[in-house]
Amino acid sequence: MITTTPLATKAIQSLRLLSNQIISHAGSGHPGIALGAAPILYELYANQLNVDPKNPHEPNRDRFVLSAGHGAALLYATLYAAGFNLTSKDLSEFRQPHSKTPGHPEVGVTPGVEATTGPLGQGLGMAVGMAMAEEKLHQQFPTVIHHFTYALVGDGDLMEGVSHEVASLAGQQRLSKLIVLYDDNAVSLDGAKERSDTSDNLARFASYGWDIRKVENGNNLEAIHDAIENAKLSPEPTLIAVKSIIGDFGPFAGTNKAHGTPLTDQQLVDLSEMLAVKVTNFELPSDVLEDIRIKIMARLANRVQPTEEELGNYFEFTRKKDFSIPQLTTEIKSQAGRKISKYVLQNFAQQLPNLWGGSADLVASTNAEIVQSPLFNNDDRSGRNIAFGVREFGMGSVMNGIALHGGTTIFGATFLAFSDYMKAAIRLSALQHVPVIYVFTHDSVTVGEDGPTHQPVEQLMGLRMIPGIDVLRPGTAEEIAHAWHQALTSIDRPTVLILSRGAIGPQGNDAQAELAIQRGAVQLRQNNDAKINLIATGSEVQLAQKVSELLSVPSNIISIPNLSRFSALEKSERHKIIPQETAKNVIIEAGTTLGWQGIAGDEGMILGIDEFGMSAVAANIFDEIGFTAESIVHRITRELL
Repeated sequence: MITTTPLATKAIQSLRLLSNQIISHAGSGHPGIALGAAPILYELYANQLNVDPKNPHEPNRDRFVLSAGHGAALLYATLYAAGFNLTSKDLSEFRQPHSKTPGHPEVGVTPGVEATTGPLGQGLGMAVGMAMAEEKLHQQFPTVIHHFTYALVGDGDLMEGVSHEVASLAGQQRLSKLIVLYDDNAVSLDGAKERSDTSDNLARFASYGWDIRKVENGNNLEAIHDAIENAKLSPEPTLIAVKSIIGDFGPFAGTNKAHGTPLTDQQLVDLSEMLAVKVTNFELPSDVLEDIRIKIMARLANRVQPTEEELGNYFEFTRKKDFSIPQLTTEIKSQAGRKISKYVLQNFAQQLPNLWGGSADLVASTNAEIVQSPLFNNDDRSGRNIAFGVREFGMGSVMNGIALHGGTTIFGATFLAFSDYMKAAIRLSALQHVPVIYVFTHDSVTVGEDGPTHQPVEQLMGLRMIPGIDVLRPGTAEEIAHAWHQALTSIDRPTVLILSRGAIGPQGNDAQAELAIQRGAVQLRQNNDAKINLIATGSEVQLAQKVSELLSVPSNIISIPNLSRFSALEKSERHKIIPQETAKNVIIEAGTTLGWQGIAGDEGMILGIDEFGMSAVAANIFDEIGFTAESIVHRITRELL
């Protein structure tokens, strides 16, 4: 139990005013949450979070995720007050180019920001991932990792479908050190929440297995404090509904206009008088700063620290290690891409004990599991396989949180067609520069009888268009092994592995695969007299080989497992791989033709699929759409030779 001192009240009111000065100076932002949720942020940083502002990357710090990322100004003001490396000048540059205070929180830009948020719901998912990572690491290193994960969500977060997925998973996993504070103000951007959503969020979370607590007055600091303290004792994840007033004390309090309408200069003066505090030049009063910072340091001083040996063992477990690529037998090389991947994954998992992951209820199909390990669950946190369930978007958000937490390497798998469900999470992986590994199998219409709903056409090129991500569609068994190696050694970008349901074939070797993954493309077969460059990806590399054998003219075979990396090469390097002088280019990929024009050239040909598939066995589908070796040879002969 705490007592709200006059100084604590002054600090909360000062945070309200400072946040709104930041927003008004920028001319845009979200005053409503800054005014309504200030007591929550004050309580977290002044009285709860174990985090050192001078060492914000310490591995055992408590994590806080502002899922309601539009409250960025309040977060920045609080981080500044807590002593993180933010200045009043940084606050004055809110929403300006290259500042440390962007419009929504961005990890790696602002000290103390744990996740890039703004797209609603995903911050909650990343908090779930952080809590899962904490449980995983705590099981093995209990004296090193033993922290809480907090998140602040709003009505918008809980409307988004991803919130249902991740909250259900969190309840299933009984993440007792996850505490989510719900800014329950019953107002969304367009108006009262009830105009679009009358669901009972507390009953919903209770049905997932969460502990539910209420704070009836969002300005009652003691009640917020007690609710959090009780949540720390719960064996379940906790949702604390804090009944607040959006835009509290401001001119638009309780209305949707408070959400995104910056206050005028006069309204700021009126707010200052209403709150009975003054803030000038974006600087908080010295007594407010001392109040928060002294409390933080006192908590840190009372923490029990691990021994050097315990820390050393932890860092040894978590560091990126050198590991070898397995040699592949002829038997393995003749299998489907997903099965080759499974073999490679087992080999790497034996060498990398901090690797774990799972599938969206598709282990039997994706083959993405660590076969000698049990499930990660409340009964066994040592398990290295996660049962994500049919929650693709949730899986992506949770994996981002696991990666942001640090200490482990995470992968997740589903069918390529269902990557659309998780595209927003993949985009955030790239924005946050986290090395999440996405494994997408069943990569073309050769999925077959399941029909067009399960047969990807446009997904592959759509993923390639995301900046800052490696999309790898390996065309040989060795390329699969090297693609996994690159994914597992990445430190600042996510990787998407595109794998086939059908056989890859025996073409290629280890040296070629290494070049292909490093440069994005490689010549698998070179002929100095070639008239045709057969350029393919994935299982179509094997199709290109059959085409080459049937053509009446010499040809080169080029595999492009990473189109983005190849396209980034210097022009001269690209032409070394795809000779341009005498040969015409033929692209063979069982997906949309859009995006290949620059490589095919005006004299070339793109053989792809620009329509949905059909329910039939794979061979019949390729017959129907003219994607057989014989059909392709006929087109090349007729149109290019």
